[in-house]
Amino acid sequence: MSLLGKRCIISGGSRGIGLAIARLFAAEGATCTLIGRNQEALSTAAESLPRHNSQDHETVPFDVSNTNYWMKMVADRKTVKCDILVNAAGISQNSFLFNTAHGDVSKIINTNLTGTIWGCKFLVPKMMKQKEGCIINVSSLMAIHGGRGASIYAASKAGIVGLTRSLAWEVGRFGIRANVLLPGYIQTEMTEGMDKNGELSTLIPMGRLGLVDEVADAALFLAKNSYAHNCVLNIDGGLSAT
Repeated sequence: MSLLGKRCIISGGSRGIGLAIARLFAAEGATCTLIGRNQEALSTAAESLPRHNSQDHETVPFDVSNTNYWMKMVADRKTVKCDILVNAAGISQNSFLFNTAHGDVSKIINTNLTGTIWGCKFLVPKMMKQKEGCIINVSSLMAIHGGRGASIYAASKAGIVGLTRSLAWEVGRFGIRANVLLPGYIQTEMTEGMDKNGELSTLIPMGRLGLVDEVADAALFLAKNSYAHNCVLNIDGGLSAT
């Protein structure tokens, strides 16, 4: 129970990597607030989280790209601290740049990058008052590796790396740590069907896609290690080396 008494806010917490992180953090004693667009999915996710005596997990349904929702959430929780912020909300892309609709470009950037920026901007002041805090931003191997049909997605995830590295310079003196995870191909709804014939697995040195629990383990390391700051941590089965 290494996170006992900690308050964790997780965007994209209703499924995939975000939910896996929430489950592990809750098992380690943290009380989790899950953010996502779908209240039904959020409620189902929250019900699946481990609960100990003092944990009261909650859900807040909203679009992370909307500043009004962030401001309202922070205002409604003036007395609630945020020890750990995990920005895991994200949407994927499967189209060449010249075929990508204008609206999809904006949606990907606004959700993946802008949503992460707003989460940091609105919750860092709360951490500064506490003189401690931990930010874990979920990027992607695509940020440095690129990928066919993923230009906008890769750009949004590269922006998260730049954001986190710059933020680390700004907040370290306030006792706040900022780190970023770069998962490779992980078994989620987002990657479902991508490795039907095992062709994708052959490109990965470890010979398989990763598991959400393996990414969650990496997030827990970043949450617990008091000297882990400005880390860019690859969880990709060695694909970045190819």
